[in-house]
Amino acid sequence: MSPTALTSRLQACIRTRDLHGALEAAVTLHRQNHAEHAGRAYASILRTWPGQPEAENGRAMLLAATGRHAEAFDVLQRLCAAHPDNPGLWMNLGSVALGADHTDEAVIAFESAIRLNPAYADAYHSLCDALLRLGRADEAVAACDRSMVATGRDFHALAFKAHALRDAGREDESGVLLDYAHYLHTHLFEPPEGFADVASFNAACARYVQKHPTLAANVMSTEHGKHTGELLYPFGGEMEGLRAVINNAVRWYMQRIPDDPAHPMTRWQPLEWKITSWGVVMFNRGHERPHIHPKGWLSGVFYLQLPDLIDDPARRPEGWLEFGRPTRELHVRTAPALRYCQPCYGAMFLFPSYFYHGTVPFRSEARRVCVAFDIEPVRFRNP
Repeated sequence: MSPTALTSRLQACIRTRDLHGALEAAVTLHRQNHAEHAGRAYASILRTWPGQPEAENGRAMLLAATGRHAEAFDVLQRLCAAHPDNPGLWMNLGSVALGADHTDEAVIAFESAIRLNPAYADAYHSLCDALLRLGRADEAVAACDRSMVATGRDFHALAFKAHALRDAGREDESGVLLDYAHYLHTHLFEPPEGFADVASFNAACARYVQKHPTLAANVMSTEHGKHTGELLYPFGGEMEGLRAVINNAVRWYMQRIPDDPAHPMTRWQPLEWKITSWGVVMFNRGHERPHIHPKGWLSGVFYLQLPDLIDDPARRPEGWLEFGRPTRELHVRTAPALRYCQPCYGAMFLFPSYFYHGTVPFRSEARRVCVAFDIEPVRFRNP
């Protein structure tokens, strides 16, 4: 629905005193990033229902989004005082407090959200970051552990913990989680049935990815490139061989990692899984920002088309896969310990989904095309 239509709907709801409908229209405008329309919508609701908490909360988050963190902080402080049992308001107060450089207040707010909702994973993640900003790395590690106790398989918290441990000077423990030697593997795969060699398989996949109807720019963590939606569903079709290649790689990986009951890759190893797969087409200056895949257990990538510079020793590591650099949203103080992998044909890189990874920007008019995937658990080996 367009902003104009949503605004008309909101005005009709206000005339009929339909608060629920008015809020729904305002929130939709907000979620669709129509900030100016959303601001006017919240203002209209507050003129009719003064002090209405959902509208005040929305107005505060709009203020924060435009850099007016101090004003947003004041609004949310008043809201939390008036509605102290709302964990979402405390979460928003903490987020805005970080933007206003009130980090101690942010810690209190996130802890309040957790007290009200002990399974509030996002609150634990934000608490970890706030504690890292304050140099309280051991407490940040503890916040990640608390999240995993409360919520179960939280690979987001696990990724944060791996890097918080380095800030705490606990290198050995961090190294167990970020163990590239045992958990980052390169699988040399064979083409599926119906393809004479890897080159013909790659060419078919590259055509499929570049013609995929969902291919779009500015998606996920991709910069100067395009990203598809799901490649393998519905079942069948010309890419069904890709499913077999990935499943073979997963079974190969499982046979090579240590059977260590204390390690999360063993603890959360799936007996059954589903594959989520997508294609990425990168252009000049293309790269992936550092990220993780918290829904996955194992992630992987292989390459269909590469610019020649990948093999140029003078250009290394342009266009390479990079591990170990956390997102900028995680305020760790220690320098990252980086690992680089050179893309090549017929090789699939497999790694835990909680490993931060990205790619190094490259300069070339040639395209860089790959297929990436996640293995999402359906049933666990150790429930």
